[in-house]
Amino acid sequence: MSAPLFDPYRLDKALLTGHAARLRRAAGPGAPARFAERLAAYAGRRYCLLTSSGRAAIRAGLAALGAGKGTCIGMTDVTHPSALDAALAAGARPELLDINPGSLNMSPARLKAAADKLDALIFTPMFSTSIPPELVASLAAANGFPVLEDASQAIGVYSGGLPYGSFGDISVFSLSSGKPVSFPGSKAGALLCDDPVLFRRAARAAAGTGGPAPEAVPLMELKLSLIADTLAVFRRNNDIYRHVLGGLTGLRLPATGREAQDFPVLAKDKAALEKFLLKLKLPLGRTYEPFHTLAPARGRFTGGALYAAQALHLPSYPMMTEGECLYAAGAVKGFYRP
Repeated sequence: MSAPLFDPYRLDKALLTGHAARLRRAAGPGAPARFAERLAAYAGRRYCLLTSSGRAAIRAGLAALGAGKGTCIGMTDVTHPSALDAALAAGARPELLDINPGSLNMSPARLKAAADKLDALIFTPMFSTSIPPELVASLAAANGFPVLEDASQAIGVYSGGLPYGSFGDISVFSLSSGKPVSFPGSKAGALLCDDPVLFRRAARAAAGTGGPAPEAVPLMELKLSLIADTLAVFRRNNDIYRHVLGGLTGLRLPATGREAQDFPVLAKDKAALEKFLLKLKLPLGRTYEPFHTLAPARGRFTGGALYAAQALHLPSYPMMTEGECLYAAGAVKGFYRP
């Protein structure tokens, strides 16, 4: 069988072609404000500030929360480098928290142990799931630190009946190329909150850094209206991967969320499996370099080290076909059961 054509931008191409007239009508000077209002309402927030990237949103959020020079900011050991970059740029000291290899999210035990040392926390739901948000809120209230929620991997996903993006004092989304709400080849982000004082502080911190490209906003708005369809594809892909790959010796399937934007696996023979899959022209998602290998860190990082040694991310895209997902899952299974 020849490899199917995996295309992460298939949805973008279909919408840009099939809805060209609608997108032209939606363009104009009022488009960013309208999209910001709709994104805020979608996440159950009062305010939304569009930014030039997710990284810019995190930086503005930390500044608004007073998490600057000399402060201690807790964060998970495995996530997008923008969290670490933003903390270091602010002159803060990152308090890196190991992950639970069973979920690839921050370890609740490590967060509890570090809570009394924190001046702020970047709470990052990874792979469309997280430690309980109510635990984060309880520890923050008991120890007096604010929470910046980076919900970039969980837009449209709910926990306990509430959407991710609604849990932090400030929340951010990445709207950059490849995300479920995005424009191909373009960077953007969003900062959301309910407190007018925090919003004004964030807007001042972000002043002069720009926002999304004007031509990108109508497509982002359209993709937000279609997010339920996108998440349905992610859920189907997740279910296929788990059905086909479950029980294979040497391959572990962490308990990530069904709406994850890719499907991480832990493979004892990572290098050999990666080589095998790339030979079959199977595109693999980006894995993250654990922060404890990049910045000073305290304690042991067994979860982060295991992720670095074994993690591969299998593809899951909007409009990815069932056949493509079955091909990807079958390729992995074929490595273990030739």
